[in-house]
Amino acid sequence: MAAADKARFYLEQSIPELHEYEKKKVFNKDEIAAITRKRSDFEHRIAASGCSAQVFTRYASYEMNLSSLFRLRCSRLQIRARMHYGTRRIFFILDRATRKFPGDVGLWLQYIDYAKREKANTVLAKALANVLKLHPAKPMLWILAARQAVEGEGDVAAARSHMQRGLRFNAKSRELWREYAKLEMVFVAKVFLRRKVLGIDQPKEAEAQADKDADGDENMWKLPEITGEDFEGVKKDKSLDTIALENAETNPALNGALAIAIFDQAMKEIPGDLAFAAEFYDLFAQFDRLSCCARLLEHVVKHMLDTAPKSARSLWLGVQLPLFGVDTADPLFPGRLSTALSGMAAAVGETDQKSELYLSFVRYFTGLLEASPELDAGIRKVISASLIKYFKQAEKEGETTPELYALWVQFTDRREKKEEAARIAQRGRERYPGDLVLLQLEGSESKSS
Repeated sequence: MAAADKARFYLEQSIPELHEYEKKKVFNKDEIAAITRKRSDFEHRIAASGCSAQVFTRYASYEMNLSSLFRLRCSRLQIRARMHYGTRRIFFILDRATRKFPGDVGLWLQYIDYAKREKANTVLAKALANVLKLHPAKPMLWILAARQAVEGEGDVAAARSHMQRGLRFNAKSRELWREYAKLEMVFVAKVFLRRKVLGIDQPKEAEAQADKDADGDENMWKLPEITGEDFEGVKKDKSLDTIALENAETNPALNGALAIAIFDQAMKEIPGDLAFAAEFYDLFAQFDRLSCCARLLEHVVKHMLDTAPKSARSLWLGVQLPLFGVDTADPLFPGRLSTALSGMAAAVGETDQKSELYLSFVRYFTGLLEASPELDAGIRKVISASLIKYFKQAEKEGETTPELYALWVQFTDRREKKEEAARIAQRGRERYPGDLVLLQLEGSESKSS
């Protein structure tokens, strides 16, 4: 079939739609003529040799805008009309596009995104199945499929299957390993929320809830923000109630065993990458309300210390771990603080990256002092003394950084020791001449004086 004949054939398919527009007076004759001209131009360009994927993209975008205008006018004019014309035509264009350019992932993503917006689950499932066959080495596509399985179908088992199949093709994908672990953690969070609703964990939580009520907090289980944005459809999973009734201590889906297995396998596939392991630590730390969280963090830290026992990153996470999830007002805090400070003293003697370790310690505890104005005076004094000790020790050993000097100046200034803060700032500028952070401190000092 000639290019012109193809274009004419596809244009003829839209005649009933245009008649509907004119009959319902949604568009006038001039507007319909303009729509016809535009479609004719696109169809002839598509049928011509040398057509690019961008032509299909612009064509689909034009039809999406036209469909939106049609719906708005129908709503404003209170006209009852067939709304499926535009959607069907857009799907037809995107289907032709992906058939002609199956290697263009951008077209597939446009197709998938539109199907999701239109809640066309059948079309979406078909598009995802086709694109995964064509592009199994694209981790983001497996993640999209897993999210759709959870959000659209409430099927966590299918989501896990997508992740596992994706990892067979992309065993070195850091993003895919992280998202798989996130999927499991979000699912566990949802199950424990369901357990709370069913009253299964009520006896264990009674004391903690009494404390919350005393503070005026609402009777809410606060999950990390991530649960509101990602995999929200877990609540549709029919298996949630069944799993929620099981023993949380023995069920591997609830006690963190699956997340640990994912982490361990990820570390085997990408060995020796401390930054990657630390990403898992940050991910698990977001789920601090789960009983398995401490176990997961300990496992990650142990792996990092076994892998790189002298690494500042590994040692610092080990130092910080006793304080994780413990509020400064908690009676356990002083004991945990003592453990952390002892761990820091030991870590300084073990690491060969002292400047990084000193900086991590200073960042954490200066931030803690600033964020906890109600902190007990005795505890504040202990933390301040430790900070001063490591500030001076870092300077003596030549292990300072511009940021450490800046934090030292700010810490000293908050203690209302202006002259000492000025001297520290001057030493920092002498050691790091031209550093912008320290030069800005000089400007702030002159303003305050």
